[in-house]
Amino acid sequence: MILQSTLGRRYPHTALITGLVSTLWFAWFLVTWLGMPDSYPDPFCPDNVPPWWPSYLPA
Repeated sequence: MILQSTLGRRYPHTALITGLVSTLWFAWFLVTWLGMPDSYPDPFCPDNVPPWWPSYLPA
């Protein structure tokens, strides 16, 4: 709603791209912030992270 009223009138493509990027960033933030619940038991994965998981991706 805010993007439509500020950017959408003159720059509809910019408003769409800004909305998409901010939605993806917010989803990424929530997934990395919440992470894996500590109560999820898995004896094969230390710290609830599988051994094949890349180290540069937060888990």
